[in-house]
Amino acid sequence: MINKLSLRTVSVLLTIVITCTYGFSWDEVGHKLSASIAWQHMTPEVRATVFKILMSAPEDSDLNVVYNAFNSRSKSIKKHELFMYASTWSDVIRNRAFEVRNKKYNHSNWHYADIFWMQKDGKGKILKNFNGSGGLAIPQLYLFEKTLRDPNKNDEEKAIALAWFLHVGGDIHNPLHNASRVTNTEPKGDQGGNLFVLRKSTPDRRGFNLHSYWDSIIGNVIPRKHDACDSAYLFPIARKMMKKYPYKKMQTRLKLGNYKAWSMEGYEFLKNQVYTSEITRNHIPSKKYRKKAFTIAREQIALAGYRLGETLNKIFKPKMATAANPTACKIIRNVLFPVSKRRKPKQKMRLALLDICPPNKGLVARPMTALMVEGKSIMYEYDVIRVFKDMNEAKHFAKTNKITDTNYK
Repeated sequence: MINKLSLRTVSVLLTIVITCTYGFSWDEVGHKLSASIAWQHMTPEVRATVFKILMSAPEDSDLNVVYNAFNSRSKSIKKHELFMYASTWSDVIRNRAFEVRNKKYNHSNWHYADIFWMQKDGKGKILKNFNGSGGLAIPQLYLFEKTLRDPNKNDEEKAIALAWFLHVGGDIHNPLHNASRVTNTEPKGDQGGNLFVLRKSTPDRRGFNLHSYWDSIIGNVIPRKHDACDSAYLFPIARKMMKKYPYKKMQTRLKLGNYKAWSMEGYEFLKNQVYTSEITRNHIPSKKYRKKAFTIAREQIALAGYRLGETLNKIFKPKMATAANPTACKIIRNVLFPVSKRRKPKQKMRLALLDICPPNKGLVARPMTALMVEGKSIMYEYDVIRVFKDMNEAKHFAKTNKITDTNYK
């Protein structure tokens, strides 16, 4: 009931709207798309852990205020949307109207990296030891991951680190969040394209610069219609991105944990993809440029989603309940084989080597088996790696390959 909510909470809810968030600032659309792809790539167990962490966020952060446990929408959709909202929270807290939240949690120089560079004849040169005010995105990403991995940190601390990790990890996949171009016009740097004006503001028309153009490109090309909710608007876009850029084709590019490499990839785009002869100050970019930018943005958002999702899978992967090897992915069990969605006459119980950490976990149809983890029975997907002729062969393989999680019955 609304009369049970504090006036502060009501004010926040009116500002961001519970089920159809819109309006905050990649831009809200870009961040939520990368978060949606990350969520879909994460395993069910990791999603549960991440949701628990977000729901433990400090009350004054308003990080989980969008999750309404009492409305009739499905929990799966509400959890998905909370995770997407968390990726935008670092922009939401810039609002100075909420003074306590802004002063406590906002850090404006965490959103971008510290590279300064010059361009000549289409080539770029990084300016080392440049006397400019660079951002802290890269060192902060390492710190966010450290906090998320630290067993001594509580869930309140991890919730804030997680929201920042999702946001900054997404930010640096926009090339303009990685470097500031130094020119005669901007001798101290162009602030990631913010000083490169493409259209000046007038009393009846909003202007924009190169940075904001790239930030908002997805939403501008595929606008939200009829004030659609996030699930109606963003989920179909995310599915199309995942279909066009499937994880199987992107997984060799993840470079998990190497945030400096992520940033350098963004910088490489600037030299010959972002700052080109096709754009000039005070002019709308050409059709060719707009098409190229949209293609780059989609691929970068998909890559960010897979990187963020897989990083969280690695951080929060459940521990197996075996003292000798608590993080084993290879186990030996009796399972029905050949594997089929339906039981067939040819299927028999066979001893097999299983991989319970398969690629694309949660995204494709697989058989499942129950395993005890910290005293609880949890269902795990698996791939069959090999089938053994008999128990002796299975035991010999387990001993030779140090497979400790076995059950031959």
